[in-house]
Parts: sequence; structure tokens; C-alpha cells
Amino acid sequence: MKYGYSNYSAPLPGYGTSLVDRINLYLHFRRYYRMIADRWLLLVISVSLSTAIGGWVAMNKPDQFRATAKLMSAPKMNQGSAMALFEESISVDAQMGIIQGGTLINRVQQKLQEGLSSSNKFVIPSLSVGYDKAGIYTLTVVSTNSDYAARFATAWADEFIEFKRQQRASTISTSEALITRDIIAKEQKLNQATEAFADFKRRNNIVDIRDAGLRAAAKLNDVKNELQSLETEIQIFRSANAEQLASGGVNVKGNPAEVTTARPTVTDDDTSNRFTPGSSYTMLRLEQRRLQTDYTNRLQVLKPSHPYMEQLRRRITDTETSIAATLEIIDEGRKAQIRALEIKAGKLPAVIEEMTENVQNSTALLGDYSRLETEQQILNDGLTDLRARLSKIATVSSDTDTFDVYQRGIADDLPFGPNRPGIVGTAFGAGLVIGIAVLWLLAKLDDRLESPEQIEEALEEPIMGQLPEVDKRHYKDGYLVLNRMKSHTMFAESLRGVRSTLLLSPEGSSKRFIAVTSAVPGDGKTTFTTNFAITLANSGNRTLLIDADLRRGNINGYFEQPLEGGLAEVLNGKLTPREAIRETNIPNLSFMRAGERPTNPSELLIGPNTKELIRELRAEFDYVIFDCPPLTAIDDTFSIAAYLDGIFFVVRAGKTSIRFAKMAVQTIRQRGAPILGLIVNGVPIDNPYYYYTTYYYASYYHRPIKQDETATLRKTSAPKKTPALPPGMQMPERVQQPGPPKTLPAAPAEDATGSGPDSGR
Repeated sequence: MKYGYSNYSAPLPGYGTSLVDRINLYLHFRRYYRMIADRWLLLVISVSLSTAIGGWVAMNKPDQFRATAKLMSAPKMNQGSAMALFEESISVDAQMGIIQGGTLINRVQQKLQEGLSSSNKFVIPSLSVGYDKAGIYTLTVVSTNSDYAARFATAWADEFIEFKRQQRASTISTSEALITRDIIAKEQKLNQATEAFADFKRRNNIVDIRDAGLRAAAKLNDVKNELQSLETEIQIFRSANAEQLASGGVNVKGNPAEVTTARPTVTDDDTSNRFTPGSSYTMLRLEQRRLQTDYTNRLQVLKPSHPYMEQLRRRITDTETSIAATLEIIDEGRKAQIRALEIKAGKLPAVIEEMTENVQNSTALLGDYSRLETEQQILNDGLTDLRARLSKIATVSSDTDTFDVYQRGIADDLPFGPNRPGIVGTAFGAGLVIGIAVLWLLAKLDDRLESPEQIEEALEEPIMGQLPEVDKRHYKDGYLVLNRMKSHTMFAESLRGVRSTLLLSPEGSSKRFIAVTSAVPGDGKTTFTTNFAITLANSGNRTLLIDADLRRGNINGYFEQPLEGGLAEVLNGKLTPREAIRETNIPNLSFMRAGERPTNPSELLIGPNTKELIRELRAEFDYVIFDCPPLTAIDDTFSIAAYLDGIFFVVRAGKTSIRFAKMAVQTIRQRGAPILGLIVNGVPIDNPYYYYTTYYYASYYHRPIKQDETATLRKTSAPKKTPALPPGMQMPERVQQPGPPKTLPAAPAEDATGSGPDSGR
């Protein structure tokens, strides 16, 4: 958005509006608005051209007529017959594929074109098929000929019925042949299986193979249990001793201590009977205990040498000898029993192996038996099913229809299409999409930045000031000069901000000779230079404005002076600096024009006269501002940059290519010239980043003055006593801001920047 530089009585945009709402909305949608606003004509051309093409296509399309025919599935009574064998396996999608298939369509086209000449043949119309849950297929034909559409729909339905009839007859014939072939093959396999089953039973002498297998398995289990029992007994005998066996501490089958004869009479002379295994170990131990007890009792009465006592001792010794002999015999019997059990157990593994093989053979035979039996049953069942299917197919007639024509081709009286508004609307939408896509692509390729923050980040230099965008309609009859506008405008306040930044900086007193340049022409460099010099002069500084653009300089137009008699003549030696300097109607501001266009401007600027000129000017002026040419293709600025204190680099927001601006800034750095900062020119006042300045400016200057404030102003405006001045100083004459001259030279205004004829710079 732009504002008029000479009018500040009307509220500025944003005053009285919610600050948060305005920034949030505009921040998100501004870039899209700008993208369209900058190239809206391209979008209009794209939409108009696409809409025109769509309209031409819509008007040249002939009218289209629609005809429909409907097919309905046969009644459910046929579904229980053999016909279901052929139709149930065909899905709805398959049926629709047959209806729309090329084979059926070609048959319909051939039928309709019979009798027509080669020059009077219709093309295939637009066809579609629909299906609803009631089992009805809707055949739709769209053509430019109503009669042809109706005849095509009717022929389409009839040909489908005929096609299905022929297909069914072929299917029945093929199915009968295939089933008959399968029956013959299965009969052969069944005969082979029956013979194989009978031969199997003969070879294996099988009456009841299942009982034989169970008995073999039971015997094998008994033998395994017997082997386990023998191994247990062997382990028991090996771990027991003779005394345990004799005392009955080990109870197993075949205990050698269990000899069952009565105790024989033991005499002193019969030593052989004393060591026979018929002696009961328990009785011998009891006898031994009785004799020892008798001996102990009689020892109290008789002497050990008494004959009876000696007889008792012999009997005790004989009993102990019999016990030892009995234990020895029992141990020999234990070992003999172990050997007998080991011999018996050693024979059982071979028996188990043989019986296991028999059981496995029985199991294999049972499996083969079951397999052959099952195979025979399956073949028998399959043969029965094939014979049943063949019997059903024999009852099917090829003339039985599974579809009926529910409705023959009926054409609408009114045209069905084309949808001309839809075509135009689609073309309009396509043109809009294409136009937006082109705008977006151009916006992505455009490297111009509008936000001062983005410009500062891209160029890596601080911003010294931001100048608002000024509508060129407000200065179309002249140049934008501060002394021709109101004193409290945003443009003037922005220039005062740049002046304050320069004067109040730590190095402000040393930065007196300043060059102003830009990357490309049209950035508003000359307008800023002129008005900044005016701003410095208004603060009481002796200021000289020099037009250093010897090729296209035009600052003389701002002050209504001729071009000749300026810097070019001074550098050529034709004029002295004092002769070339001209006074202006602005106090403290002097001006030096560019002069006649020389043929060698770079040589003049880099010559020794330039250094001498600057030396003389340093002694006479507080600030000297040089308006230099752009840096993109001209090297004149660097010819005098070495003699100056710094450079202001002007960038026009949303207009200057950042690529060119980066090249120019990089060139300045390479040449060693100091950059004081960036001047961002042409910042729209509705930019969200510039909004606070606009808002508070409007809030301050456009609010109504209250009565108490009016009284205060009257008191403060009372005449005051003029303070005494130091000797040698005079009170500066009050300068009145002159209005625009009655007659101004016609000059083109610089678009949206604030510099008039500097649009090319």
C-alpha cells in the first residue's frame, strides 16, 4: 500500500484496527496477495484463454442422445436345475465384461451396418453398463443419432442373449465330453485300485489286519515288561549279600535262601549234613543263641573245664560253622541266580527286536490297507458324482435362456449432452489452476525480497533506515522533495531516522563524506540522496550535495537548474569548486551538478583532481553527499570511494534482485570500501513488519486534541525572550518551507519509491 506524501489529515491504514488481528491475517496471506497482485494480468489471460477454448469446444460438440436397454436374470427356478452349473460360477463383473467385450460389440456393429453403404456407416457410440441389486443389467448407449442409439441398444441386448445361448451350447457339449472322459478314466483307476486291494490281501493273508496288529503290539509290550523285571531282579541280587538273603531282608522271586527242607539232626560225627543247604539259617541262629545262653548260665555253676561245658563249647562252634557254611552256600546260589537271570535277559532283546519289526510291518500293512481302501472309496465316490453331473447335463437344453430382455432400446427425446456449462466450467478451473501454477513458479524463481528483515539477513549488513512506499500519483507533476511536502509525513520521519542514526552513532562525526549507490537503476537512490541531504541541512549542518553520476545524473532537475557547470567541469579544470557550487533555497544546503556528459567519466573520477576537490570540500562543509551511479555495470563509484568515509547502499523492497544486490555488496567489500548500512526504500506501509511504525504514527498525528491540551499549547506558544548568543554567532534566519513551484519541469516519477526521474537508476 502507498500513501500520499502531502496529505496526513486522513487516518492511515491500520489506525483504529486491532493490532493482533491485522498482523496475524496479513502476515499469512500477504505474500499470496502480492504474488497475484503483481502478475494478475497473467492469471486473467490464462483463465480467459482456457475459458475461450472450453467455450469453443462446448459449442462445436454435437448434441448427444441416450438410449437404454435392460437385461434381467432368469427366474430362480432355473437355479435349481443343471443350468446353475454354468451360471453360478460367473460373477457380475464377468457378465459385465462379456457385455462390454469387443467380440459382442463387433457383432452388434456388424449387424447394424448390414445394408449400409461404406459412406453411411456409424461409428461406435459411447457405451456403459450398470447393475443393480435386483439383478438387472442396464445397457446405456450415447450417440449423436437418436434412432441409431435406440437400434444399437436393442441389438446389443439381443446379441448378448444369442451370444449366451451359443456359449451355453458350446459349454454343454464341451462339459459332456470332458465329464465322459473323466468317467472313463476314473473307471479304469477304480478297477486298478480294486485289483490292487485284492492282491494285497491275498499276498499278506489278511483276514482282519487290525486285530493282528493289536495282538502283536500287546505281545511286544509283555516281553518288554519281562525284560525290565529281569533287569530289576539282577540289580537287586547284585546289590544284596548272603546274610540279607538268608534273613529275608530281600524278597525276590527265586531267593536261594528259601530252601524248604526240615532242619536235619546235627551230630558231632555227621559233618557233611552240617554244611548242607537244608539247614535253616534262622534255626541255626536260634540254636546258636540258645547254646550261648546255656553256656553262660552254667558257667556260674560249672567250671570251664567241666566235660559238659566243653561239650557246649563244641556245639556252639559247630553251630557257627554251620551258619558260615549256610551263608556261603546261599551266596553261591545268589551268584548262580544272577547268571541264570542274565542268560534269560540276554535272550529277550533279540525277541523284542523281532517282535518290533513284526509290529512295524503290521503298522505298514495297516497303512497300506487303509490307503488302498480309502483310494478305492474316493474313486468310487468321484465316479458316482461324475455320473450324476452327466445325468444333469443331459437334461439341459441349449435353448433355455438365463437372461431376459426386460426393456428394449428406448431413446430420450431431448439431447442428453454434452454438458456445455460443465465443459466451460472445467476449462475455467483448468485455466485458473494453470495460471496459479505459473504465478507460483514465477514467484519461486523471483529472488526479490520485500521484508527488510529478510533483506538484512540476505545481505549481512545492518539497516540504517526504511523509507515508505509513496504513490507516484501524488508527485506526478514534479520531484519528491521534502520542502514541498508537510513536515510530519512518514517519508520525512523515516529520513530523520536515518539522519539520527548517522549523527548519533559513535563514529558519526568521522563519517562526513558519504556516497550513496545501489545495485541496479530504479532503486530510488537519487530521491533518497537528495532528501537525505535536505534533512542534514535542516539540522543545521553545512551540507553539499554532489551529483557524481556523470553518465545519467539528474539531481539538477530537483532544484530546477541546468545540467552544465558542475562536477565534470571541475574535474576537467574548466571551473573551480567554488564556481561549480550553487546555493539552494534550503538553508545550509549547497549543490553541485553533474555537468556536461564527458566521454571519460571513470578517468575523471579517478584522477588527481578528485582527491584535491575532496580535500578542499572537507574544510568548508560538515557533510558532503555524493549521488553515485549503480554498481552492476559501472565502476565509477569505486573511483571516488577510496576518498570517502562510507557508502549507503540503497535496496528497493520487492523490486531489487537479491542476486544483483549480493554481487554489488560483495564487490564493495572486495574493494575495501566501508558500508555504513542499508537503506531499504519503497517499504509498503501495510507490510506486517512495517505495521507498528504506521500504526503509532497514525495514532500520534491523527488523534484529536483535547481542550486541556489546546490550553497547554496556547501557554507554551507565548512569546519567549530570545537568549543571548555568543560573540561572533548570529541567529539563523527562519526558513519557511516553500510550497511546490507554480511551474515545474515535466519528468517521469519513479514508480513506488519516491524518486521521480530516477526510475532508470
